Amino acid sequence: MATFEEALVKERLWSWLEDAHGMTVEGEVNLGTGRIDLVAQTPEGEFWGIEVKRGEAISFGSRFYDQAHRYMESGKLDRLYFASPQVESIQKAFRGTHPPDVGVISQSSQKLGAGIEAGRYTTADVLSAIDERFDDSFLERQISGSPSIRQYIEKKLDSPGRSSKDPVPLDVGLRELARSRFPEELGVIHVPQNIVEGVLYDVQRHLDPSQAYEPRVLREASQIERTDKPTFARREEPWIRHCCWREYGGLPEGHIPNVMESDQPWRPIDLIAFPESYDPTDAVQNPELNEVVGIEAKGESSFQRNRVREQLSEFLQTETLSRLYLAVPETLAEQAVSFVEGTESLGAVGIFAISEAGELRLARRATQMMPVHDGYIEEYSEQKVGYGNLKLPDGKSVQNPYITDEEAQRLKNPDAASYARDILEDRSNLADDDGWIRSTVDKTDQRAESDFSQSKARAYLLRGLSADPYTEGEGIGPRDMKDGYVRLTVNQFTDLNEPALKMHFGRGSWEGGYIWFQGKEVDALRSVLVSLRSIRGGEVEGRGKVLDLAKYPFDHAENEPHRVSGSSGKETVQTLRIDSVMKENVAAKLRLGDREKAGVDVKLSEPQWLDLVGTVDILSETGNERELLGEYSSYPRIGPDGEDTWSLGTDVEEQVRPDLG
Repeated sequence: MATFEEALVKERLWSWLEDAHGMTVEGEVNLGTGRIDLVAQTPEGEFWGIEVKRGEAISFGSRFYDQAHRYMESGKLDRLYFASPQVESIQKAFRGTHPPDVGVISQSSQKLGAGIEAGRYTTADVLSAIDERFDDSFLERQISGSPSIRQYIEKKLDSPGRSSKDPVPLDVGLRELARSRFPEELGVIHVPQNIVEGVLYDVQRHLDPSQAYEPRVLREASQIERTDKPTFARREEPWIRHCCWREYGGLPEGHIPNVMESDQPWRPIDLIAFPESYDPTDAVQNPELNEVVGIEAKGESSFQRNRVREQLSEFLQTETLSRLYLAVPETLAEQAVSFVEGTESLGAVGIFAISEAGELRLARRATQMMPVHDGYIEEYSEQKVGYGNLKLPDGKSVQNPYITDEEAQRLKNPDAASYARDILEDRSNLADDDGWIRSTVDKTDQRAESDFSQSKARAYLLRGLSADPYTEGEGIGPRDMKDGYVRLTVNQFTDLNEPALKMHFGRGSWEGGYIWFQGKEVDALRSVLVSLRSIRGGEVEGRGKVLDLAKYPFDHAENEPHRVSGSSGKETVQTLRIDSVMKENVAAKLRLGDREKAGVDVKLSEPQWLDLVGTVDILSETGNERELLGEYSSYPRIGPDGEDTWSLGTDVEEQVRPDLG
């Protein structure tokens, strides 16, 4: 989802609280126990805390419980609200049983038990305090096989594991225990948002403060105890940004191309406003009639000259804005104007000055620029400036996307087959008389693959057999090879000064095996792969492990040394056998393991072979994963037809004798 969604919900809710309810509102308020999205002071003097979430499925587990309770414990709020475009989950939680968090109850009870053991208080003290703090409706609920929460706590207070916990004061333990409870004091505010299947409908009602949908309080919050009051900061970023949005509307935290070296092609700017057309393409096609205005907000604590200079210069480099403004509190206006006018690279930047009363003053007009780019490329997909991956219902196609250096590297090799065919060659001169290329490993290097840092570069879904002692299926026993799909993951070693690659066959630690190559071994692997049309095949030695079903112990206490990942067990010299096939869309067969029921015996389709050829070539030559082939994600998964249509963790990898097509 686009990052501006939550920020936009926050700004719209903020304006509604001000305009419709006459409240005084502040954003990102530090309560001492956490920073909350909004705090609103009512005309009657109450302080409402509001936590805002964007429009997606929300998990109401221990993290949410803890966050809500910390806000309520701050002593600075009279009521606490939850606000979101999607409130179905929390409404359902209120209607249902909303079970307590057993993990929190266990941990806090054991800490109290440690306090009893340390002599800070007695069991009777703890139980009496619990009865006084919590009502029976909570304590009598059944939990984890115990008749009640009360009895569960009693058991944990005397748990043998309590000695591993640090004792806590009684009041701290009770406070932590309370965080296991669903925060029933919460109120709920629905903030409508019309986003359907990635399309932002009714754009004006989202981006124009005067046209926004009306939020609605669906559940009133209960009164909570307040002993202090929060502090509002009218000279800091949240206030400055809100005043600009109230004046200009637009997208808070909108997406703009990222000119810094980064695998993220976009970065946020505090506000992107569209005074005429909401489509940035119109500003590129008709700059005389349409503008895209960027605003970066800084408060007194964040106005650091070097950082501001860098940010504004980078925004200008994107060539996506018609005007760029720096917004600051009125107290910094003169300083900001002097700073911009004294910095040659920032001559086009204008200044907005914001008073503590919310008045916006133009302190320096920005120079109009001609935007060149109306979008950017993210993993081969065109994204709109400001909107990111959200679409406009009647939006024009991106005319001229900004392409970062990193994305240019990804676009370098769009077609795997074309790249691979250009580097296929006849290396049969390296083969023995029987048409086989053979290589051996350096036996003196005893380091294991777990000694190195690695990154996953590629995964393939292959057809064939694998040693999988825990497989289940028709006619397949624990000591039989699984017949189905087998994952091949290719990892690149990132901390060696020579090429090194690992090929792991199987879903994880208990299937197939792995082999890794470095230096000349990688060269041998590449030689076999590029010349499969002119040789019978090859045998490439490396180091690794395989699961051998004839030797595998099914006693859990003895299994660990046989794990085929991590530092368990010992690596040995392994051989990857590659047989050339080149018919019926099968390019080659791969065999890891020298016994019939060990390792894997799989087929490599022609599209997968070509992709693997290119992958090994690029990783051994440049090591730059961004240059890997095809229009794939950062971790491509290649099925037998060569397409990235297979998802990790799906049932297809677990099926025995599936329909292989």
